[in-house]
Amino acid sequence: MRDPYKVIVWGPGRMGGISIWEVINSPAFELVGVRVYSEHKNGVDAGELVGIEPIGVIASNNVDYLLSLDCDCVIYTAHDEGTYHTDEEILRILSAGKNIVTPLPYQNVQLYREKGFIERLEAACTEGQATFYADGIDHHLIPNRILLGLTGGSADVKSIKLQEHWDCSEAEQAPLQYIGFGRAPEEAEKIEVSKTMAKNFMNGIVETAGKVLGVKYDRVLVSHDYYPASADISRPFPIKAGTVGRITHRMQGFVDKVGPDPLFTIEYHWHIGDTMLPQGVEPGQHYVGLIEGRPSMRMTLNYSVSNQSKERFFKLGNMDVEPSYIATIMPCIQAIPLVFASDPGLMSSLDPSINWKRDFRDLV
Repeated sequence: MRDPYKVIVWGPGRMGGISIWEVINSPAFELVGVRVYSEHKNGVDAGELVGIEPIGVIASNNVDYLLSLDCDCVIYTAHDEGTYHTDEEILRILSAGKNIVTPLPYQNVQLYREKGFIERLEAACTEGQATFYADGIDHHLIPNRILLGLTGGSADVKSIKLQEHWDCSEAEQAPLQYIGFGRAPEEAEKIEVSKTMAKNFMNGIVETAGKVLGVKYDRVLVSHDYYPASADISRPFPIKAGTVGRITHRMQGFVDKVGPDPLFTIEYHWHIGDTMLPQGVEPGQHYVGLIEGRPSMRMTLNYSVSNQSKERFFKLGNMDVEPSYIATIMPCIQAIPLVFASDPGLMSSLDPSINWKRDFRDLV
């Protein structure tokens, strides 16, 4: 058995903190570095950052030092502002010879980003002989590997739809108001950052679905809806009836040869409490997948701390962690051995081994 994979966690926020915890608690990995952005975390032991005993790895904001470390892979979990502001840092890490896995919206980025950036990304991988891979729960694991995998039982598919439901009741007031919650719907519609962040993730989902299903979309449509609360909501901050209690972002890919309905739809439903769930969705159903075809299918997927309790958080050190956040980062961590063994360049998504295509000869 080989030695543990040496890992740097790049950005110890929520995702990075969970990454630190999981890496140091796995015999397959060794944490060798942590990249921080704030001065108050600089020089702090990584164990202390997540509320456990010191482990001897000191967090640093010295990028040159971090890139000089012997490292098999960087788990890149910098804050996502929805503007791809992380492009330049990612290119620098790859050029320095470090493989990257990330839950940020770069999944199969070669399918939808501009040609100039893809050329720079490929050049950085070539220069550093490094591999770049993006994964995660909502932009890969659920829509691609699980939902599209179900079409392996389909003789015919007319439409596929995935709804993600994120209850924001435990989030902080400032960022929720920033994206439109508690505002008049017409005011919230003018906020572009929410739309942009969602669109960046949805691009990867929809374009990957087209790749996996072997289709070329005739058109891709994006829409955003802002639903007012029917009654006052008290937490996480007072939201008055008539102001936004749910935001829905939607992207649809149409293939006219298949039918008039969108072949693939992804919907993000960001809602405050169970009263703002879409019609037909029950509390706790984090994902609902619908496949219309022969046969038709409906999938619901719930994440919880335990199937025997109603606990909402795992207690990991000083972190209260929702189950879905663990499921967000673990596909990246689990991919590290595959990334390390891959040829330099952009590593494509880990797709279902068998799934529906319009012509089954395209499977081989």
